[in-house]
Amino acid sequence: MKEVKYKIFTNANSDVIAVSTYAGKTVKGVAKCDPRDTFDMNKGIEIAEARCEKKVADKRLARARKKYAEAEQNFRDAEAYLHKMLDYVSDATKAFDKAQDTLYSILERS
Repeated sequence: MKEVKYKIFTNANSDVIAVSTYAGKTVKGVAKCDPRDTFDMNKGIEIAEARCEKKVADKRLARARKKYAEAEQNFRDAEAYLHKMLDYVSDATKAFDKAQDTLYSILERS
């Protein structure tokens, strides 16, 4: 799994914002300092990165589940087509055998 990289920003409210990308889209994780707490930049970065990483993981999981469902459907469609072609080969074989038997019968009478 690829390591997530972050750009870190702060704003006037002492919020720490971790920004990353997933599938070409910007993903943000924000750590807000409660007014009763003492601001700690390292803790804010840690929280913001963890929140951003969770959002990326959520998006990745949703995409993986969607792709898996698509693959399952493609498999079911392919399996149905395989069975259809098996029936086609079976019918074609019966028709071939009948035509061959008819030809041999005609040739044997001659």
